[in-house]
Amino acid sequence: MKFLKQILDFYIHSSLHVALAIASLVGVTTYSLKIEQFENNVFLVFFGTLIGYNFLKYLQPILHGTFKIKNHKTLIFITLFSICAAGYLFFQLLFSAQILLIMLFLLVCIYPLIRKLGWLKIFWVGFCVTEITVHLPLVTHQMELSAFVLLAFKRFFIVIALLIPFEIYDSKLDAPTLQTLPQRFGIVTAKIIGYTMIGLFLLFDFLNNSLGFINISIATISMAAINFSSINRNHYYTSFWVESIPILWLFLYIIDSNTTFY
Repeated sequence: MKFLKQILDFYIHSSLHVALAIASLVGVTTYSLKIEQFENNVFLVFFGTLIGYNFLKYLQPILHGTFKIKNHKTLIFITLFSICAAGYLFFQLLFSAQILLIMLFLLVCIYPLIRKLGWLKIFWVGFCVTEITVHLPLVTHQMELSAFVLLAFKRFFIVIALLIPFEIYDSKLDAPTLQTLPQRFGIVTAKIIGYTMIGLFLLFDFLNNSLGFINISIATISMAAINFSSINRNHYYTSFWVESIPILWLFLYIIDSNTTFY
């Protein structure tokens, strides 16, 4: 049992789970828009997310000399492999998609500064995730950007909602001076904001004539995740279970379409 826990902890702390979650949102976009041959985008976002999260997570320990290479050999190998894989896939993209990714990379690099903006940083993260999981597939497949607007709003709303449990859990760890959403407005208000985001997600889904069982199910699960979140939950609740919702979302689309990845 201890061995399984060690594997799970490594899976989470190495950013493999969050990378799979973000990549799953790319899959959701492509399934909802009926885009074929999208596996390169999924893999690129998976490896890119893993690089980005590990960069943000371990930059400070590296700069302060507390990162011990001998204790993180597997993590370093996975990250270096991801850099090579993402680099290869990057050069397979259209020039317009490459420019978009470079811009998003710069946005990720300045996140440590954005984090100091307190409650506004959640919307920054929501914007970046929306760009990488909605805009990138559309640019890659040279689709009309008119298809981007409603889908982008929907994705932004649901991502903000899914970030609320993280904001609540982290509020006990973040410095009070950060004034994150729960710290500034309270946990109850933060949850209400999350519920509102889910309501807007369903409204835009209805306006897009795409409201169906899958999205209603994900909205319901997301609402439950917000409802049961608290500062006393352990980190597995957010870092594993809540982050599994996008993976479940893609899984439901795969079942519904009776297709698999090529």
